[in-house]
Order: sequence, then C-alpha cells, then structure tokens
Amino acid sequence: TVGEGGEGIVVLLFIMKKTLRTQVFVPALSVLSMAVATAVQAQTVELEPVVVTAARFPQSLSEASVIVDVISRQTIEQSGASNITEFLDSVSGMTVSRLYGRAGVDASVDIGYLGEAGSQNVLILIDGQRINSIDSARSQFAQLPLSSIRQIEIRKANGGVLFGDRAQGGIINIITRTDGAKAVELGFGSFGYEKQDVYLGFNTSELRGSLSLMNGKSDGYRAHSDSEQRSAQLRLATELGSGFASFFIRGFEENAKLPSYLTSVQFVQNPRQIGASPASSERVGGSTGLRYEQFFTNDDVLSIDAIYQVSSDKGYYSIKNSRSAITPEYATSIWGGRAIVGAEFFNAEANTDLGKQVGKKSQSVFTQFTHALTAHTDWDIGYRLQRAESNFKTTGDASASSTTSQKSGGSLGILSKLTKASTVRLGALAGFRFPNADELYSFGSGPPYALLEINPNIKPMSTREYFLQYDQRLQDLTLAAHYRQINSKDEIAYEFDCGNVGGVPASCNANLYDTKRSILSFSADWKINSTSLLKGSVDFVDATISSGLNEGRRIPLTPQQVVRVTYEHKIQDYMLTLAAHHRTNMIQASDPMGARSVIPSRTLVDLGVRTQLTQDISGSLWVRNAFNKTYYDYASYDGIYPADGRGIFVNLKVGF
Repeated sequence: TVGEGGEGIVVLLFIMKKTLRTQVFVPALSVLSMAVATAVQAQTVELEPVVVTAARFPQSLSEASVIVDVISRQTIEQSGASNITEFLDSVSGMTVSRLYGRAGVDASVDIGYLGEAGSQNVLILIDGQRINSIDSARSQFAQLPLSSIRQIEIRKANGGVLFGDRAQGGIINIITRTDGAKAVELGFGSFGYEKQDVYLGFNTSELRGSLSLMNGKSDGYRAHSDSEQRSAQLRLATELGSGFASFFIRGFEENAKLPSYLTSVQFVQNPRQIGASPASSERVGGSTGLRYEQFFTNDDVLSIDAIYQVSSDKGYYSIKNSRSAITPEYATSIWGGRAIVGAEFFNAEANTDLGKQVGKKSQSVFTQFTHALTAHTDWDIGYRLQRAESNFKTTGDASASSTTSQKSGGSLGILSKLTKASTVRLGALAGFRFPNADELYSFGSGPPYALLEINPNIKPMSTREYFLQYDQRLQDLTLAAHYRQINSKDEIAYEFDCGNVGGVPASCNANLYDTKRSILSFSADWKINSTSLLKGSVDFVDATISSGLNEGRRIPLTPQQVVRVTYEHKIQDYMLTLAAHHRTNMIQASDPMGARSVIPSRTLVDLGVRTQLTQDISGSLWVRNAFNKTYYDYASYDGIYPADGRGIFVNLKVGF
C-alpha cells in the first residue's frame, strides 16, 4: 500500500533492480551501461519531428510558420504522468484546471490564457479529427489509452482557418501509433490509484495496426471522489495501390463520484471532505472513422475523412451527444508552392433525457497556400468560410426555433531562418467561435436548471491575434521568446441574471465584453553536462476586459505569471527529477468585477526517479505535491474545488 511516505517504494524498486540483475541477466551491468550511453547520446542528437497541425499536411517542425510544441511518447512516459491532463499541466503557455483530482475528471485545458472560457476555445483533435462535442462539456481525455499515443502536437496560435471554430487559443492534436511494439504499463499509488495500460502493435506486409486497452481506478483524494475509467482503441492501416486507407474504432467508459464544491471555511477545516451537492456521473461513448488518401505522380494528394462519434453523460442531468462529419481535401503543388483546399460538413445533436433537443449543422470551406519568398524565408496565407445552423426544441414534439450564423477567418504567417541556429516566426490570425449548443439558450437560474428557450441576443465570438517568436540554438542551450496578442470581440461568458424568460428567473451565456491578452513567454533548455539537464519557462500574462462596466479589470481564471522549472540529474543508472510549478493568484470564475476573494498563488514541487530495471523493464517513482501544499485552481461564487494533496505513485513498463 502506498501512503504519504515513499521509503517502502524506494526499497521495492531497489530490490527489484538487484533481483533482476542477478537472476535474469548475467551481463546486466554491461546492458545497462549501453542503455545509459545510448540515452546520453540521444540527448545530443536532434531529430527533426514531423508535424501536421501547423499546415494540415506533414512538414518538418523547423518549416512551420506558427509555434507547435511536439511532445514525443518517450517524453510522456518519462514524465510519469498517469493521464493526458496531468502531463499537459507541465507544458508552458497553458494551464489545466482539475476539479476532481489527478484522474482528470472534469478537467479543463486552456491554451493562451483565455481564462474562464478557455476550455471552450481549445480544439482537441485525435489524428486530426475533433473530439469536442457541440455543447460545453469538457473533453474526455480518458477516452484514449495513454499507451496508444505516438506524439502530441500543441499549436500555440489560433488554428481556426485550418481546423474550424473553437481553436481561438490553440489546438491539441493527439496522434496515435501503429508501430509493431508490444508493452504493458502498470501504475499504482496513493488514494487507491491503480492503472493498467496495454499496447499491442502488429505489422505485416499488407496490414499494420494496433490495439490499445486502458483500465484505471482511484478512490480519490476527497471523500466521495472515487472514479473508474476504461478505454480501448483499434486502429488499422493498409496500402491500396497508389493509395492508403486507415480505420479506427474507439470506446470509453467513466464512472465518477463528484464531491462538489466547498466553502472557504470548509476548505480550511478539511479540504478532503464532501461538498454541498455531491453527485455521481456515468459517461460512455465511442467513435469510428475511416480515412482514404490517394497519391498522384505529381505529389498531389486527395484525402477523405469520415467519422461518427456518440457519447452519453449522466450526472446532474443526462445528455446524449452525437456527431457525424466528412472532410474532403486536396493538396497540390502550384506556382512554386504548396496549396491545400478542403471542406468540412458535420451534423451534430445534443439531446437531454427530458426531451429537449439541440442540433447543429455546419458547412465550411478552407484553403492554405505556402510559398518560399527566398532561400531562407517562407510565407503562408489561409482562409476559411463557415456557416452554422442551430435549432432548439423544448420537447420532442415542440416546434423548433433556430438561428444561423456565418463567419470567415484568415491567416498570414512568415518563417525566416536567420542563421542555421536561429529562427523568427511572425503572423496575424483572424478567427471566430460560434456559441456552443448549450450556450444558445437561456436556462433556469436555480435547480433543476431547466433549459428554457434560445437566447436571441448571443452572437459568435471573434478574435484577432498577432504573434512573434524567436529561437536560438547554441551547442548545449536552446532559448526561445514568444509573444502573443489576442484581441477578442463579443467574448462569450456565463451571466447569472438574464432577467425573466416565460416568468422564470433565467441565467444564460452572453457576449459580456471584449478582451485583450498579451502573453510573453521565455523558455530555455540547457544541457549542463553529460549527467545534468535544466529546463525552464516563464509566462507573463496581461489579460484584461476592454469594454463595458468592468473595463480594465483582470479576466477571471488568468494568472499574471506562471513559472515552470525542471532539473534532471543522472546518478549511475537512475535519473532523478525535480519539477517546480508556480502560478500567481487568479480571479474566481464568473467574477469579472473581482468582488470575491482571489484564488491564491501556489508553488508545487514534484520529485521523481526512474531507471531501466532490465533491457525490457523500466520503472519510476514520483512524489506529487511533495510538500503537501493545500491549494485549489478553480473556484466560482466562493465555491472551492480542492486539488490533491501529496501522493506517491509508481509506474512499471514491460516490453515484449
């Protein structure tokens, strides 16, 4: 049993290592020495990742005109993260708010410090296909086994021109794998945490694919916060003459108890206690899709993506989401450059168990053209036109009320390689976000929060963004500076008092105000010597309301500074890690006036050690929140959602 101390686990890892050395592999010392030498050598060899999130077609990372962080599977494994949201919390330029602990239940991700509506302005993709539903439900990252991930691409710029609305802050594109490896990953730790993650890859002359399975459970840090998560994915790919076809099917299930919020007094007394309105949630869903690519002799590529996804969420109320989409696109070489032209058509519904129905149909066309200005400078330009029609029924038999919006966006980017070791990127982006299905209507301002009717006053949100990035690579040091300015108009946010609708006091989502955000980020990656590595980043954030009664005030849920530092040091066969994460205070959600107490600043420290137990078995131990800091990252109307205290977690990976 793993408790608040980790001495027993350290001894366990040591005994396992000694036993496996002496009984399994006679020449183990030589094998481990080779592994260490390989690892050190790998740090000095820079492999150029290939990304698709920057231009929608594969290109080297150094050729991308926007900022894209590429996270490899190896990096995720070495982080010791138990799920995607836990890992994303370590990435600069973004924040993660976890309402109910490290399992990631109801966690939200914010790129670009958009604040309270951040999770609604980050587009989540799996292999280029969005998984965001048409309502405001948080994305279920647990629907994908962690072992199935090949890499994660994080675009730190508006990506709406290429991938559609809800990409105001950026894009997270999770790319799955089909290599032939086979491995089992096991995890266990504090608060009853257990996890099994299996990856089975296979490759033949005609077919390659993978099967990924995940099963996890946790008793939770707080009372009434236990959860169970299961997911599976099957992916197949094959060549068809001059074409390529791939297929996937994916399913997930999550059962979680939600302990609700605490008052400030309760939080001080005991942050682990149950809150005022506990509930249980059941979430289940699946998706399936097919992609076909046809390659032509002149490097032209025609592709068609088709996907269908469905999910059911039973909590405080029940809602069923479904979405079907088809995306044809054509990439060609023209005028000395590369162009892509495509379209996206989708039909989606969100229906409650009370008979209320919300539907959305969307049609869009997009294009992007990339061309070299000089031998060292490239530029690209893009455009999207999208039309969305939404309808709403109070009951299955009622007549529908509807609303239609049409918006367009554009992008311009420039990449200049000043020297072999320095690069400048700059650009301007115009994007938009249509209201989500559940943001369109008014609803009762108290339990049971019944949906009333469409709010005719809400409009799409639009943004203008400018960015500038400079990076410099030295022999053992990489430095980068990144600036983003995001100006939003008609920002969509929650409003408690929207008057009476049909004689009922109503709340709604409304275009509350315009906003302005300036984010200046610095990062460094320094290989001190053959055994030590230091990485760090700092984000300076100025996020303010720029119109209305609260003009000049800070945007809720945006810090002013975020600092992340990681130090790694190798001692013989062990890699020791110290990671610190500091965030300054934030305004509570739904408090643009700043009338309530702020969410306090906090500094967290994680400690980790990992080692290669044998050639095929690796292990790690992590102490999360090592100093047992009592804190929270989310609060609304003085309702506090405590974060986890100190926990000890062990991970083992067995390859075969």
